[in-house]
Amino acid sequence: MSVMTILMLVLAFVQSIFHFHIFQANHVTFIILTCIIYSFTETLIIFFFVGTGVSIKEYSQDHQLGNDYRQRSLAVKRKIYPPLMLNMLFMIIGFVLVGAVDTRRVPAYVYQLFFLFCMIDYIRIKIGQNECFRDNTKIILDMSGIKTA
Repeated sequence: MSVMTILMLVLAFVQSIFHFHIFQANHVTFIILTCIIYSFTETLIIFFFVGTGVSIKEYSQDHQLGNDYRQRSLAVKRKIYPPLMLNMLFMIIGFVLVGAVDTRRVPAYVYQLFFLFCMIDYIRIKIGQNECFRDNTKIILDMSGIKTA
């Protein structure tokens, strides 16, 4: 889903410059679909970390493993949630700006520069998310007793 979101964001950005149709959809229509896919993808990622965090907490309590694994899980969440939420805010602002550009209240170049910034930030967030997925997996493997390199 993340790859599809990145591809759709790039397509939407290029579409905003060259004004072509994708599946007979203009930029405003395509960006709405992109917004839905983006929101779904990032919400799914948030729920993944919430769900695994709850599972880590319950497993640690059930097996009297102490608070170390839960603290490590919380550290992963503290690392990923703030930048992700900020990027979601930026993207929402960008998606709203599409309407302002469409009604000619905001120049297109302002929207395009902001959208480019949002996409670069999104890619930075994805790199951080990948690291957090690895850290989260390591916590679960450590809890299960599986040795990792």
